[in-house]
Amino acid sequence: MKILPVIVLLVAVAVAGCGSKDEAASPTATGPATTLESGSGPDISGTGLDGEALSVADFRGKPVFVNVWSSW
Repeated sequence: MKILPVIVLLVAVAVAGCGSKDEAASPTATGPATTLESGSGPDISGTGLDGEALSVADFRGKPVFVNVWSSW
């Protein structure tokens, strides 16, 4: 008989999850989406794996992916 309260609770959670959509969560924008364009990024420099100095300015005009790892 201890399983009955668990079943009732699961059914209640399932029914609550099937409720109507919250209107406040709906987007309210009516215009078309716009693209934000920014200028150049910050001047980042560092040392490459081979020991040579690298700078983002060396890659100006090309897409650059900066992968930042943490070692903790």
